[in-house]
Amino acid sequence: MSLLYQDPSMSHEEATRLLASDVETNVVAALISIGLNEQDKTWAQNTCLKYLESESESVAASAITALGHIARRHADLDMGAVRPALEKVKGKFPSLEGTVADTLDDIETFT
Repeated sequence: MSLLYQDPSMSHEEATRLLASDVETNVVAALISIGLNEQDKTWAQNTCLKYLESESESVAASAITALGHIARRHADLDMGAVRPALEKVKGKFPSLEGTVADTLDDIETFT
């Protein structure tokens, strides 16, 4: 079995470039980096909310996870926007219910 490791630390500019590529693996890597590294909390949250609308389950899952990282790092999220978006993505991808639950636990713990 081969595992592909990508360093999740990248600059804002690199993350933006990867998001714009529309290549699924690039978008996933960028979202995880945004969750772990982005200093602009509002931009990071809004970017994740945008990608929750993706038709790709892996992209949506990465956006969900990144929101949990943002909550942990910044101790704040706009729950008026985040909670309904997470509920909507569970309807679209029922298999992500556990991921959403984990992220909501992180949000509750860290905000």
